[in-house]
Amino acid sequence: MALTADLKDELARIEIKKNSVRVAELSTILRFAGGLHLIAGRVAIEVEVDSSATARRISKDLAEIFGVKSEFAVISAGGIRKQSHYQVRVLAQGDVLARQTGLLDGRGRPVRGLPSALVSGTIEEAQAVWRGAFLAHGSL
Repeated sequence: MALTADLKDELARIEIKKNSVRVAELSTILRFAGGLHLIAGRVAIEVEVDSSATARRISKDLAEIFGVKSEFAVISAGGIRKQSHYQVRVLAQGDVLARQTGLLDGRGRPVRGLPSALVSGTIEEAQAVWRGAFLAHGSL
């Protein structure tokens, strides 16, 4: 497990310059580690990951790319959980963010899989998709 944690920390520290590549990675993380919830009639996005570096990266990218403020929480180990997990939650503008990242379509319906723009993007975007998938739920 230490190897997985080390790799996730290393991947989360890679600096990405192009916004389209950052969006590809973030959209993939939201897809694989996130979920849509209705809270008080509004769409909220919650993402749970096992790396604090990944959670910080998600929060940073949400703020810098989409101008969205997120909440950060630590879910302590205990019970069936062997290690702490980290939750990033977006309550305000969750529906807008969900549309921008391809979680919802134009009519507000949940979308299955990754958006076609990500799947057919550039090599850099494809690398970001793989990186995002590993950061979300990968293990070695």
